[in-house]
Amino acid sequence: MWHELALPWQICLSLAWEAYCDGCIPIGAVVTGPDGEIISRGRNRIYENKKPEGHTNGQVLAHAEMEALYALDYDAIDPHACCLYTTTEPCPMCMGTFYMSGLRTLHYASREAFAGSVNMLGTTWYMSRKPIKVIHPENNFLEEFIIALFVEQDSHLHRGSLPEGIFFDRWRQAIPGGVELGLVLSESGILRRHHAEASNISVVYNQIESLGK
Repeated sequence: MWHELALPWQICLSLAWEAYCDGCIPIGAVVTGPDGEIISRGRNRIYENKKPEGHTNGQVLAHAEMEALYALDYDAIDPHACCLYTTTEPCPMCMGTFYMSGLRTLHYASREAFAGSVNMLGTTWYMSRKPIKVIHPENNFLEEFIIALFVEQDSHLHRGSLPEGIFFDRWRQAIPGGVELGLVLSESGILRRHHAEASNISVVYNQIESLGK
């Protein structure tokens, strides 16, 4: 249930839900300091039309992890003592930016079978130099819920079905439960109703989790 999630995951999911409701890719990220406090946050803004100051919105570089890392005041922190939390395994761009940022710990809640690039660590001499700690997905339902947001969004855009191609084929192979949940949510319209009612993500999360019980 929602109350069992650590605060960084709650904030990440809140940001992912905000992105979803804004028509952007549902990914959220936060950076925590040495005491676990949230010191920056970001969410996907690729398709955002608004122009909030300090954001790289409306362009292909506006990824959640990039936003969270860009928002850090590096003069005020020890990046080695900070952690990046993200709902979704970082893509090559975000993985490289994380590595260059000086942060040493990465948590991600769901695999990304198409563009996820945690495996970049250790594959080149440069990407092997820093002692990076990666905490892989630890909560099965959380992972499936995150994937379901992606799938429901794309299914809605394609009028109830998923487009053919390697993207969803890889997701079906890696996280079939998440894909199936996304299709169920698309057919039922639950997420669309919550969006229309401006529901809090905690309410959404608990209701969707209860469906599987």
